[in-house]
Amino acid sequence: MYLVTAEQMRQVDRKTIEELGIPEIVLMENAGKAVADFLQEQFDDLSEKTVTILAGAGNNGGDGLVVARYLHMLGVPVKVFLLAERELSPSTQRNYEILSRLPVKLYLLDSENSMHLFKVTVNYSDILVDALLGTGTSREVTGKTEQVIEIINRRSCIKVAIDVPSGLNSDTGELWGKCIKADYTVALAQPKCGHYMNKGLKYCGKVVVKDIGIPQEIYQSLDLNCSIIDQTYLQRCQTVRSRESHKGTYGHLLMLGGSMGMSGAITLAAQAALRSGVGLVSCAVPDSIQMHVAVNIPEAMVHPVQEDSVQHLLPGKSAVVIGPGMGATERTGMMMLEVLQAGSCGVVVDADALNVAEYWLDEVKDSDCQVILTPHPGEMARLTGLSTEYIQQHRLEVAQSFAQEHGVWVVLKGANTVVATPDGRLYMNITDSPSLAVAGSGDVLSGIIGAMLAQGMKPEDACCIAVYLHGRAGQLVAETIGEVSSKAGDIIAYIPTVFKQGV
Repeated sequence: MYLVTAEQMRQVDRKTIEELGIPEIVLMENAGKAVADFLQEQFDDLSEKTVTILAGAGNNGGDGLVVARYLHMLGVPVKVFLLAERELSPSTQRNYEILSRLPVKLYLLDSENSMHLFKVTVNYSDILVDALLGTGTSREVTGKTEQVIEIINRRSCIKVAIDVPSGLNSDTGELWGKCIKADYTVALAQPKCGHYMNKGLKYCGKVVVKDIGIPQEIYQSLDLNCSIIDQTYLQRCQTVRSRESHKGTYGHLLMLGGSMGMSGAITLAAQAALRSGVGLVSCAVPDSIQMHVAVNIPEAMVHPVQEDSVQHLLPGKSAVVIGPGMGATERTGMMMLEVLQAGSCGVVVDADALNVAEYWLDEVKDSDCQVILTPHPGEMARLTGLSTEYIQQHRLEVAQSFAQEHGVWVVLKGANTVVATPDGRLYMNITDSPSLAVAGSGDVLSGIIGAMLAQGMKPEDACCIAVYLHGRAGQLVAETIGEVSSKAGDIIAYIPTVFKQGV
């Protein structure tokens, strides 16, 4: 699946209509039926529910009118309220005329009496379908639109939004003033950027994507550059292993990290890497914590580093992870610089190594290393000089710009982790959970990425596979242990289960 903006979706619709000759009203029919199908799938007793549909003048409203017709055909009690402060779009007008010929209760929200009737109706509705504004909103909601949104949000009925909740900016996830807080959002054709960003995370509820009959060739012709990461990425690393293989077949990962009082970070990263299929792991740590790390990771080779140089450890390594628990010191910066100058393999830069970027960032483009940075929003703020708030509001743009400018892969962590590539492509992982919001979770992710790199994955695939694996493991933790009691080690423990489920 792609993640699209409102303008990109308009281009998709336009090409489908003009180049393929599929009429707009057919797409509207498909959209309405898709929403009706979702309601049937979600509610086994739908015929016993009372449904209210709030429709607007645009094509989103037309989708809602089609939903009403299909629900009527299914015997579902349905009422439609039309809030049209402008002329109906042609396809919406046509569906309004069709619905008017059926014994469906259809009201215009054009007076105080009709507003009162709407309040009473919503009070006694089981389900409210929001087909008011859609993706075309480009200004603050006011007047009657604001009033009906406030009425809906005060009611306890289940709220289902068509495409996007009314009042949500479908590109940024910010609000146009008031916004309907949906329990479910049925995304039509492709998910929209705003579903998974900023306030969209709260106001969209569960997002379900429904096909409306647009061929894949249309999307491919537009060269859309942002994709959703799903289980198909995991399948790329699940080839059957040969009986003749050995530990050297699956790569040798070098991990540089740890410091006094911070041995847990590199321990977690190494344990995650070993669970993710790498053949060999070597950890280079300060002499003061060498014994502690060695005892906790008996499968790894643990080297005490008494000097600043790690040059002697680099030959023969398939990938390097640097930074977990290392300390934001000049020594960390110089080690990172040494790895870049050696230029022998892919490098995952995490945690404290990111916080000393002034020592090495300008050298990345001259290195033969393929470099992956894994910042959380605070670390990204330090790398860019932007505020954390700005980064959270513009996650896709910030990650994309930084990756292109510096020739690196960026894994911008957080709710719906973003992956950006040097050539401008973007990926978003929507498989995640609050159970991942624990200390050490980022170290686990860096270990998984390093393991994928060491096994020969391209950086882009390594990042996408790792964030999916990490996110899905977090979901399993939430389902079994719970979101509150989770810890980083639990994420590692569920990695094998994710692999088994993906086969």
